[in-house]
Amino acid sequence: MKRSLFAALAAGAFLVLSAAQASAQDEADDQLKDLKPAKYVILFIGDGMSLPQRMMAEEFSRSTMNKGLTINSMPVQGYSKTSSLSNFITDSAASGTAIACGEKTNNGRIGMDAEGKRKLESVAEVAKKNGRAVGILTSITINHATPASFYAHNVSRDNYYDIGLDLIKSGFDYFGGGGLQGNRGGDNDIYKLAEKEGYTVAYKDEVRKVDLKKADKLFVREHNGALPNAIDKPENEWGLAEYTKQCIDFLMTKDKPFFMMVEGGNIDHHGHSNDAGSSLRETMAMDSAVTVIMDFAKKHPKDTLVVVTGDHETGGLTLGFANTQYESSIYLLGNQKCSSDEFKNKVNRFADGILGPRRFGPPGRNNDQDNQENKEEKTIKFDDIKPLITENFGLIFDQGEAPANENKVSLRSADANARRKLTLVLSKSEQDRIEEAFNRQFPNGKRAGFGGGDAVANTVVAIFDNKCSVGWTSGAHTALPVDTSSYGVNSNIFGGMYENSDIAKKLKAVISVPVK
Repeated sequence: MKRSLFAALAAGAFLVLSAAQASAQDEADDQLKDLKPAKYVILFIGDGMSLPQRMMAEEFSRSTMNKGLTINSMPVQGYSKTSSLSNFITDSAASGTAIACGEKTNNGRIGMDAEGKRKLESVAEVAKKNGRAVGILTSITINHATPASFYAHNVSRDNYYDIGLDLIKSGFDYFGGGGLQGNRGGDNDIYKLAEKEGYTVAYKDEVRKVDLKKADKLFVREHNGALPNAIDKPENEWGLAEYTKQCIDFLMTKDKPFFMMVEGGNIDHHGHSNDAGSSLRETMAMDSAVTVIMDFAKKHPKDTLVVVTGDHETGGLTLGFANTQYESSIYLLGNQKCSSDEFKNKVNRFADGILGPRRFGPPGRNNDQDNQENKEEKTIKFDDIKPLITENFGLIFDQGEAPANENKVSLRSADANARRKLTLVLSKSEQDRIEEAFNRQFPNGKRAGFGGGDAVANTVVAIFDNKCSVGWTSGAHTALPVDTSSYGVNSNIFGGMYENSDIAKKLKAVISVPVK
């Protein structure tokens, strides 16, 4: 009797759930029936960007510049689930393919189904087939997983050279930002092959001198790899916003509808390295590119659709840390002067200045001066490196361990400048952690093994982030859903919660509406 009752209840619940799902699907289908023509369709993807990354950058921007992010002010906000077909936690290949093509696939696949047998058609390919110009740009390498998902078809994201060949075959109008990885030399050089297929290939200073009206197709980059980290970028170099402006100016010379995909790729990199200060600057750099497009969209309000999403979250970012309790000091991330990547380089260069250049082989047997230098006992001390840490992060040494209760009272009662200084004072236990990392990297004042490791930089960044009330739970991706925001024509269809593969389905539907 009880089993029958439970079975009936379960069946009833299933029917209610199925009915709700069917109703939601019907509503979604109805949204796609009466779409308006959208002449200009632009998709932004923040690699590794979910709600925590956006809100950290939002808080930093508001507290330091009195303005929020453009992406957070867009009128339609939704959420996308990110799991791949093979894993609850996706990689960039599977998520990129889902967003680009509208079908879930296994981790590692680029524009291919889960079995690796069937090519999937991307929204960019649909756009080109429908007579639209197409632009693809990114802050990382152009044949990396996310941008590749819009033009390539490969069973493995790691087949960079073959993916680069697919880039040329696509015939898309604009590729820009980062260069290629896995390229080959001689007659197999992809840049040379691109030129043979009608691309104007521009490198370094040539990028800014290209005559957009005379070029047929463009393949441009200032670097052979990724763009510099936003926090490290020299002022005179282009970032994502400048490439976005060039791309839209170029596509407008075609005098026809277009589709653009712009990726903020380095957010993911800094999530993997748990570097909050660098991560938020990458998010803000992508937001600056979105602002360029929004300025364009407001000049063409009846013709433009802008969509901003992420492919997954990276790092398990949390906006809060146990030791800071309810205090939030995200604004203090502004004290970070370089990325963790660059700080690792600075530590090693600083050590080189004391210990001498690192040797990658035995000294010359007949070089008496070289042998004499090796006999000198040069060492580096922990005190030597403290000023470098303070200079790049604002952390203050040698103030002793403040009693916990006294620190709370002083933090709450102090003015902003005093509170900032108190927060950045290193406790004795924190100094001990950094010194222990120093001793791992430089045992007995010497380098530890080949290259010396990066223990100092990793520990300093971790402590600094925590003092700024930021925590991390992972050095990898997580399964958090991501925000999907939209503005303009048909933006209403991007509200609610749905699978990331639905983004491509919606975009394909929009792009397939004829434009006069």
